[in-house]
Amino acid sequence: MGRALGGAPRSSPPIRHGCVLPHGEGRPVRIASMNFATTLLGWHDFYAITGTAAASLVGLLFVGLSLHLRIVVTRPEVQGLARVTLTGFGVTLVASLLMVVPRSNDASSIGWDLVGLGGVAAVLIVRSLVAGVRSEFRILSVQRLILRFGSSALSVIGVIAIGGVFAGGDFQDGFAWLSGVAIFLLLTSLRNSWDLLVSVGAAIQAPAHTSPG
Repeated sequence: MGRALGGAPRSSPPIRHGCVLPHGEGRPVRIASMNFATTLLGWHDFYAITGTAAASLVGLLFVGLSLHLRIVVTRPEVQGLARVTLTGFGVTLVASLLMVVPRSNDASSIGWDLVGLGGVAAVLIVRSLVAGVRSEFRILSVQRLILRFGSSALSVIGVIAIGGVFAGGDFQDGFAWLSGVAIFLLLTSLRNSWDLLVSVGAAIQAPAHTSPG
Protein backbone atom coordinates (compact mmCIF):
# COMPACT_ATOMS: atom_id res chain seq x y z
CA MET A 1 0.00 0.00 0.00
CA GLY A 2 2.82 2.42 0.61
CA ARG A 3 6.60 2.66 0.76
CA ALA A 4 8.94 2.39 3.72
CA LEU A 5 11.39 5.21 4.61
CA GLY A 6 14.13 3.65 2.48
CA GLY A 7 11.94 3.62 -0.61
CA ALA A 8 11.30 -0.16 -0.59
CA PRO A 9 7.70 -1.16 -1.14
CA ARG A 10 5.80 -2.12 1.96
CA SER A 11 3.51 -5.11 1.64
CA SER A 12 0.01 -4.99 3.09
CA PRO A 13 -0.87 -7.40 5.88
CA PRO A 14 -3.21 -10.23 4.88
CA ILE A 15 -6.91 -9.61 5.43
CA ARG A 16 -8.64 -12.26 7.48
CA HIS A 17 -12.33 -12.45 8.29
CA GLY A 18 -13.12 -11.59 11.88
CA CYS A 19 -9.82 -9.83 12.69
CA VAL A 20 -9.28 -6.16 13.52
CA LEU A 21 -6.55 -4.41 11.53
CA PRO A 22 -5.08 -0.91 12.04
CA HIS A 23 -6.07 1.74 9.53
CA GLY A 24 -3.37 4.41 9.35
CA GLU A 25 -3.30 6.53 12.48
CA GLY A 26 -7.03 6.24 13.11
CA ARG A 27 -9.06 3.63 14.92
CA PRO A 28 -9.01 -0.04 13.86
CA VAL A 29 -11.46 -1.26 11.24
CA ARG A 30 -13.27 -4.59 11.55
CA ILE A 31 -12.82 -6.12 8.11
CA ALA A 32 -15.41 -8.88 8.54
CA SER A 33 -18.16 -6.38 9.33
CA MET A 34 -17.28 -4.27 6.32
CA ASN A 35 -17.32 -7.30 4.04
CA PHE A 36 -20.62 -8.54 5.46
CA ALA A 37 -22.35 -5.22 4.88
CA THR A 38 -20.96 -4.97 1.36
CA THR A 39 -21.89 -8.56 0.50
CA LEU A 40 -25.40 -8.09 1.86
CA LEU A 41 -25.85 -5.00 -0.30
CA GLY A 42 -24.66 -6.90 -3.36
CA TRP A 43 -27.42 -9.50 -2.92
CA HIS A 44 -30.15 -6.89 -2.41
CA ASP A 45 -31.54 -6.93 -5.97
CA PHE A 46 -31.62 -10.73 -6.16
CA TYR A 47 -33.65 -11.11 -2.98
CA ALA A 48 -35.89 -8.19 -3.89
CA ILE A 49 -36.79 -9.96 -7.14
CA THR A 50 -37.15 -13.35 -5.41
CA GLY A 51 -39.43 -11.93 -2.73
CA THR A 52 -41.56 -10.12 -5.31
CA ALA A 53 -41.95 -13.31 -7.34
CA ALA A 54 -42.95 -15.33 -4.26
CA ALA A 55 -45.49 -12.72 -3.15
CA SER A 56 -47.02 -12.55 -6.64
CA LEU A 57 -47.34 -16.34 -6.87
CA VAL A 58 -48.93 -16.52 -3.41
CA GLY A 59 -51.56 -14.03 -4.56
CA LEU A 60 -52.30 -16.01 -7.71
CA LEU A 61 -52.53 -19.26 -5.74
CA PHE A 62 -54.99 -17.72 -3.29
CA VAL A 63 -57.16 -16.57 -6.19
CA GLY A 64 -57.10 -20.02 -7.78
CA LEU A 65 -57.94 -21.82 -4.52
CA SER A 66 -60.70 -19.39 -3.56
CA LEU A 67 -62.60 -20.34 -6.71
CA HIS A 68 -62.88 -23.94 -5.43
CA LEU A 69 -62.66 -23.46 -1.69
CA ARG A 70 -65.12 -26.27 -0.94
CA ILE A 71 -62.76 -28.85 -2.43
CA VAL A 72 -59.82 -27.50 -0.44
CA VAL A 73 -61.57 -27.61 2.92
CA THR A 74 -63.16 -31.04 2.40
CA ARG A 75 -60.11 -32.90 1.03
CA PRO A 76 -57.37 -33.28 3.67
CA GLU A 77 -54.67 -34.19 1.12
CA VAL A 78 -55.54 -31.18 -1.06
CA GLN A 79 -55.59 -28.98 2.02
CA GLY A 80 -52.21 -30.34 3.08
CA LEU A 81 -50.67 -29.80 -0.35
CA ALA A 82 -52.05 -26.26 -0.39
CA ARG A 83 -50.50 -25.60 3.02
CA VAL A 84 -47.13 -27.00 1.95
CA THR A 85 -47.17 -25.00 -1.29
CA LEU A 86 -47.99 -21.78 0.54
CA THR A 87 -45.30 -22.62 3.12
CA GLY A 88 -42.71 -22.90 0.34
CA PHE A 89 -43.67 -19.54 -1.12
CA GLY A 90 -43.86 -18.06 2.39
CA VAL A 91 -40.38 -19.24 3.35
CA THR A 92 -38.98 -17.77 0.14
CA LEU A 93 -40.76 -14.47 0.79
CA VAL A 94 -39.74 -14.15 4.45
CA ALA A 95 -36.14 -15.22 3.75
CA SER A 96 -35.95 -12.58 1.02
CA LEU A 97 -37.32 -9.95 3.40
CA LEU A 98 -34.69 -10.89 5.98
CA MET A 99 -32.02 -10.19 3.38
CA VAL A 100 -33.26 -6.73 2.39
CA VAL A 101 -34.24 -5.20 5.75
CA PRO A 102 -31.63 -2.99 7.44
CA ARG A 103 -29.72 -4.79 10.17
CA SER A 104 -26.50 -4.65 12.16
CA ASN A 105 -23.19 -5.87 10.76
CA ASP A 106 -23.62 -9.31 12.27
CA ALA A 107 -24.15 -12.40 10.12
CA SER A 108 -25.32 -14.45 13.10
CA SER A 109 -28.51 -12.38 13.38
CA ILE A 110 -29.57 -13.52 9.92
CA GLY A 111 -28.53 -17.06 10.78
CA TRP A 112 -30.79 -17.43 13.80
CA ASP A 113 -33.68 -15.83 11.92
CA LEU A 114 -33.30 -18.43 9.18
CA VAL A 115 -33.09 -21.28 11.70
CA GLY A 116 -36.33 -20.12 13.32
CA LEU A 117 -38.04 -19.69 9.96
CA GLY A 118 -37.00 -23.16 8.85
CA GLY A 119 -38.15 -24.70 12.12
CA VAL A 120 -41.65 -23.24 11.82
CA ALA A 121 -41.89 -24.33 8.18
CA ALA A 122 -40.75 -27.86 9.05
CA VAL A 123 -43.54 -28.22 11.64
CA LEU A 124 -46.15 -27.09 9.08
CA ILE A 125 -44.87 -29.52 6.45
CA VAL A 126 -44.81 -32.51 8.81
CA ARG A 127 -48.35 -31.79 10.03
CA SER A 128 -49.60 -31.45 6.45
CA LEU A 129 -47.92 -34.70 5.39
CA VAL A 130 -49.45 -36.63 8.30
CA ALA A 131 -52.92 -35.24 7.55
CA GLY A 132 -52.60 -36.09 3.86
CA VAL A 133 -51.40 -39.66 4.43
CA ARG A 134 -54.13 -40.34 7.00
CA SER A 135 -56.86 -39.11 4.67
CA GLU A 136 -59.40 -41.81 3.89
CA PHE A 137 -59.92 -40.60 0.30
CA ARG A 138 -57.08 -39.20 -1.77
CA ILE A 139 -56.71 -37.75 -5.23
CA LEU A 140 -52.91 -38.04 -5.05
CA SER A 141 -51.15 -41.29 -4.22
CA VAL A 142 -49.15 -41.64 -1.02
CA GLN A 143 -45.92 -41.83 -3.06
CA ARG A 144 -46.65 -38.56 -4.83
CA LEU A 145 -47.61 -36.85 -1.59
CA ILE A 146 -44.37 -37.95 0.04
CA LEU A 147 -42.38 -36.84 -3.01
CA ARG A 148 -43.97 -33.38 -3.11
CA PHE A 149 -43.81 -32.87 0.63
CA GLY A 150 -40.31 -34.32 0.79
CA SER A 151 -39.00 -31.83 -1.77
CA SER A 152 -40.33 -28.96 0.30
CA ALA A 153 -38.97 -30.51 3.49
CA LEU A 154 -35.54 -30.86 1.91
CA SER A 155 -35.57 -27.17 1.01
CA VAL A 156 -36.55 -26.22 4.55
CA ILE A 157 -33.77 -28.36 5.99
CA GLY A 158 -31.42 -26.48 3.66
CA VAL A 159 -32.67 -23.16 5.06
CA ILE A 160 -31.99 -24.37 8.61
CA ALA A 161 -28.51 -25.60 7.66
CA ILE A 162 -27.67 -22.32 5.93
CA GLY A 163 -28.89 -20.48 9.00
CA GLY A 164 -26.29 -22.42 10.95
CA VAL A 165 -23.65 -21.37 8.43
CA PHE A 166 -24.59 -17.71 8.91
CA ALA A 167 -24.65 -18.13 12.68
CA GLY A 168 -21.11 -19.50 12.47
CA GLY A 169 -19.98 -16.36 10.64
CA ASP A 170 -19.30 -17.89 7.22
CA PHE A 171 -21.59 -15.48 5.38
CA GLN A 172 -19.87 -15.74 1.99
CA ASP A 173 -20.88 -19.37 1.56
CA GLY A 174 -24.20 -18.68 3.28
CA PHE A 175 -25.29 -16.12 0.70
CA ALA A 176 -24.31 -18.36 -2.21
CA TRP A 177 -26.07 -21.45 -0.85
CA LEU A 178 -29.18 -19.56 0.20
CA SER A 179 -29.67 -18.23 -3.33
CA GLY A 180 -29.71 -21.80 -4.63
CA VAL A 181 -32.19 -22.91 -1.96
CA ALA A 182 -34.44 -19.93 -2.72
CA ILE A 183 -34.55 -20.84 -6.41
CA PHE A 184 -35.19 -24.50 -5.57
CA LEU A 185 -38.00 -23.51 -3.21
CA LEU A 186 -39.65 -21.43 -5.92
CA LEU A 187 -39.41 -24.24 -8.46
CA THR A 188 -40.67 -26.82 -5.98
CA SER A 189 -43.59 -24.63 -4.96
CA LEU A 190 -44.47 -24.03 -8.60
CA ARG A 191 -44.51 -27.78 -9.21
CA ASN A 192 -46.66 -28.29 -6.12
CA SER A 193 -49.01 -25.56 -7.35
CA TRP A 194 -49.55 -27.47 -10.58
CA ASP A 195 -50.28 -30.70 -8.70
CA LEU A 196 -52.61 -28.79 -6.41
CA LEU A 197 -54.63 -27.29 -9.25
CA VAL A 198 -54.79 -30.63 -11.06
CA SER A 199 -55.97 -32.33 -7.86
CA VAL A 200 -58.69 -29.75 -7.37
CA GLY A 201 -59.81 -30.18 -10.98
CA ALA A 202 -59.87 -33.97 -10.64
CA ALA A 203 -61.95 -33.75 -7.48
CA ILE A 204 -64.45 -31.49 -9.22
CA GLN A 205 -64.75 -33.62 -12.35
CA ALA A 206 -65.03 -37.04 -10.70
CA PRO A 207 -65.68 -36.72 -6.95
CA ALA A 208 -67.47 -40.04 -6.81
CA HIS A 209 -64.61 -42.02 -8.32
CA THR A 210 -62.00 -41.11 -5.73
CA SER A 211 -60.57 -44.35 -4.43
CA PRO A 212 -59.63 -44.88 -0.79
CA GLY A 213 -56.01 -45.34 0.24
